[in-house]
Amino acid sequence: MPTVPARPVRFGALLRQADNRWESIAEAARICDDTGFHSIYFIDHLLAIPDPSGDILESWTTMTACAALTRRVRVGANVLCNSFRSPALLAKMAASLDVISGGRVELGIGAGWHEPEYHAYGFDFPRPGVRIEQLGEAVRLIKRLWTGEPVDFEGHHYRVRGGRCLPRPIQSPRPPLMIGGAGERKMLRLVAEEADVWNASAGNYAVLDRKIAALREHCRAIGRDFASIELSLQDLVVIAPTDAALEAPLDDARTRFSFFGNVDEIATIGTPERCLETIHRKVAQGITYFVCLFTDGGQPDTVRLFGEGVLPAFR
Repeated sequence: MPTVPARPVRFGALLRQADNRWESIAEAARICDDTGFHSIYFIDHLLAIPDPSGDILESWTTMTACAALTRRVRVGANVLCNSFRSPALLAKMAASLDVISGGRVELGIGAGWHEPEYHAYGFDFPRPGVRIEQLGEAVRLIKRLWTGEPVDFEGHHYRVRGGRCLPRPIQSPRPPLMIGGAGERKMLRLVAEEADVWNASAGNYAVLDRKIAALREHCRAIGRDFASIELSLQDLVVIAPTDAALEAPLDDARTRFSFFGNVDEIATIGTPERCLETIHRKVAQGITYFVCLFTDGGQPDTVRLFGEGVLPAFR
């Protein structure tokens, strides 16, 4: 029998903008809205990875357009790069979209990592510890601004005088905050201090149990209930209607996503029935929020297959 989690199991679809047509992204977003996905997510990169000569739509623009196309599904980024926007401006952007979307924004954010796009777009690229410090200040400032009250903030990296974020978000007490990252000393400490949801990347799945143990220890050290943080996984998904149809996309995934590690060991792979078996195993590890990184970028037929073949088992 599958383990029954303390939280409901939820699924987001990562509709990758790199080398993907807007028309396909829009259609996939509508399918997610119709088939019961909890959320749709977008990647926050300014250059396509691994080939920077490819096309990629900017995340917040794409997210906003999809929010206007949908009725129910929640919207976010997996995850925003803190370095690309000032935290006060980001607080304003998120509050505005929360109002416009009827309270459907989820703010996923991380410290940033892909150095080439920093240089390509003129951003400083400080060492990792500094980027994590910046992220911590940004999160605390955003939370204060979302109250709608005047804010004076004097941090080491950011300063605001008389800042106000009006209208404030319509979600109460505020939009949920997801932090992505898995550094065991500093990043998971920040997750313990500030996050509602922790998101582990697909590349961290091989050491997921160790990361969860580190997060649990940080929660213990600061006196936070570990169960108050939802555990989320950016789950690499290779799905097809039959075993025969799976061969080509799986071979492609083994090559294109090898930077995550052994795809056969970390990914959710197979027909909907086989994917369910893997997902139940990952739920038993504590994951209740899956951000599905479909290896074809989230094409409409793939998203529909998952939505109609997997999601009903969790309703």
